[in-house]
Amino acid sequence: MGSGATPRGGNESYKSEGISLVRSMNVHDFEFREKNLAFIDDQQAKELNNVTLQENDVLLNITGASVARCRVIPKKVSTSES
Repeated sequence: MGSGATPRGGNESYKSEGISLVRSMNVHDFEFREKNLAFIDDQQAKELNNVTLQENDVLLNITGASVARCRVIPKKVSTSES
């Protein structure tokens, strides 16, 4: 169990395509919303390697207005190789 991380630079560091970066706004009860899904490049992903998502991980929002929303990570968004 752990908490997530984001790349340095906030919104300005996100890319228009690349590796998915799941944020709390994507996690809803029993639903994963791809709208506003952020993307990072390979170097940013390498720096966040300790917080990668795997198929069947459970996402639980722990702060803010979205606290307690929960969802299993969709396979198409996970970084697992299976």
